[in-house]
Amino acid sequence: MKQKFAIVLPALFLLLELFCIEGIPVLKRTFPLENTEAVFFTLTQNISGTRDFAIGLLCDALTKTFAWYSICAAIIFIVSLILRKRKISFQKSIKTLLGIACLISLVLLGHKVYTQLPIFDYYVAWKNILSEGAPEHSEFYQKEYINPDSVEIKFNEKRNLILIFLESMEYNFQDFANGGNLDKNLIPEITDYIKDEQSFIPGGTQIWGTGWTIADAVAKTCGIPLTFPPSIQAKFEPMKNFLPGAICLTDILNKEGYNIVFSKGANLKFSGTDDFLNTHSVKNSYGLLQYMKHEKVKKDTIYFWGVRDSIHYELAKEHITRLAKENKPWATWLITVDTHTPYGFLDEKCAPKEKFEEKDQYPLVLSCASKMLDDFIQWAKKQPWYDSTTIAVMGDHATMAAPETIGFKEKNMAHYWLNFFINSSKKANGSKRTFTSLDFFPTILESIGAEIPNGALGLGRSLYFPEPTLIERYGIDSLNRALKKRSIEYDYFMYSTKNVQ
Repeated sequence: MKQKFAIVLPALFLLLELFCIEGIPVLKRTFPLENTEAVFFTLTQNISGTRDFAIGLLCDALTKTFAWYSICAAIIFIVSLILRKRKISFQKSIKTLLGIACLISLVLLGHKVYTQLPIFDYYVAWKNILSEGAPEHSEFYQKEYINPDSVEIKFNEKRNLILIFLESMEYNFQDFANGGNLDKNLIPEITDYIKDEQSFIPGGTQIWGTGWTIADAVAKTCGIPLTFPPSIQAKFEPMKNFLPGAICLTDILNKEGYNIVFSKGANLKFSGTDDFLNTHSVKNSYGLLQYMKHEKVKKDTIYFWGVRDSIHYELAKEHITRLAKENKPWATWLITVDTHTPYGFLDEKCAPKEKFEEKDQYPLVLSCASKMLDDFIQWAKKQPWYDSTTIAVMGDHATMAAPETIGFKEKNMAHYWLNFFINSSKKANGSKRTFTSLDFFPTILESIGAEIPNGALGLGRSLYFPEPTLIERYGIDSLNRALKKRSIEYDYFMYSTKNVQ
């Protein structure tokens, strides 16, 4: 019994080591592991809706693991048979060879962990979480945060709003001639809109607390980063009331009588998106589960992350057509998913006839996303409500894809999420600015007819105003340091019950 255990235990240990060796590259290319705040937030919040995606990744890693394990087992067995002919114990040979295999795998695993996972960053982040003391007043927030309740926001007109967040969409996906970082322009249709419409270039700079979808949604619509206090992260407790003390774009629009619809192809429970929407006045929100419940999509039309964008755009048209029939201003907020890393989802409408490898798929997905957005905007231009509607399009954050999957030659290049406004009620004096997601809170409002004193709201500064943004004033390093610090002012956003619906 002991002899069998002495063989089974290292055999299982070898299997686990091989699985980790295969799994780490999958994690590396799929998740933003360098973004510690994104990882900690995701782990502490609701991760519903990722089952199929996780199973897919797991099966891929397991398949490769068992292939390597079978090779190792065959080598160990054959060598043990050879040694038995030389009068060496068969079981002893297997135990020895298993031990050597485990040791070699352990060294390889250690190298993978050291070279591909930011272990030290996680150690520092977790140490800071556990050692963080009680919050103090923040001079930065006291000076720079403009509470929407403290200023008079006037609407000279109430234009309808179509707000589109394009997953991971960057200016850098254009060619060099158009300000991008590629030899070939992957998003030519979007480039035309950037040239012809109001666009702020070279695009948005990513800062602390804005580097993943829900965080960027908070930043662009509430004017604050998403920085959860250490007490929540350490206890792994999901938040039910999502920043109830913050006043956001949707709160203001709801107060002004707008009908609001939010739509995303993925599961709204993931990362607490549904809690954020419920807390901030969005009564009509749709995601994968809602569309399946109302039989708007079928199982054979969804993929890992949810509803594919080609179908999602059609569903959005239905929402907008219904809203336009009511005698009220309306806002529709869409978030796409096809361009999600690692390789995105390539719609069959855009797939080439010739075969290609999965690693070469992402550029095709980006080009397809550009075409689908153009089709949607062309549809909007034919509708009777078009002239009274602002269409605001922007990347939700910088791409998390590996540079080689896109075609970037530089690994440490600057990344900027793109943006453009169609039918904005305002025109900017200049388009070249340095700005962040925080600045789009007042900018979006002013694009639909709002007048904001000095263009300042939250930590954002409207790009229609000549006043410098906070990143222009402080620089990125100083701004990040100010945003990282826990404060009484930020805890108010977290724990106040003022805006809970």
